[in-house]
Amino acid sequence: MVLVGSPGRRGFTLIEIIFVLAMMGILFAITIPRIRVSNNKRVRLAAQQMVRDLEVARTRAMATKQNARIVFNEVDNSYTGYLDDNRDGLFGLTKAESDALRARGKVNLRGGVIFGRGSASAHPNDPGGGAVTLASNTVEFSARGVTEPFGSRGTIYLVHASDPNAVSAVSITAAGSFQSWTFAGGTWQ
Repeated sequence: MVLVGSPGRRGFTLIEIIFVLAMMGILFAITIPRIRVSNNKRVRLAAQQMVRDLEVARTRAMATKQNARIVFNEVDNSYTGYLDDNRDGLFGLTKAESDALRARGKVNLRGGVIFGRGSASAHPNDPGGGAVTLASNTVEFSARGVTEPFGSRGTIYLVHASDPNAVSAVSITAAGSFQSWTFAGGTWQ
């Protein structure tokens, strides 16, 4: 039997391997800075996530016909959702109530995002001062999905800890709707 082809060793030379590694290094050096997330984007993404979490709590309140509550904690930059699972009209802010909401539980703000206004002016129609302008830093939704007590509204301000110009806000209306805002160029957008 005759084998076709040249007998010899196959593989890559050291120069070829070094060339490929150098090309990969150049590509990484070009793409990594573009992947970096800016402070403004971190704050904006945190506000958008908060809107989604509020919508989950509101929807769960309507689906279960039970009140839901979100408590914002400015000291540790977190918020936690609860559901009145025993229908007694009272919140003990227990783990069982948090688990009953079937949401994300306690949410810690990350990536340098904290509660605060930074260099931003108050949002239009903002009922108060501070980083969280909700009564007792709490928003509650009735089984109909509106805020309790009826007519409650407020704004939650988020800022990047190292950039006072990176500010977003989440507004909550009396009807229980939410909107994310970004402060840019001296105006809310």
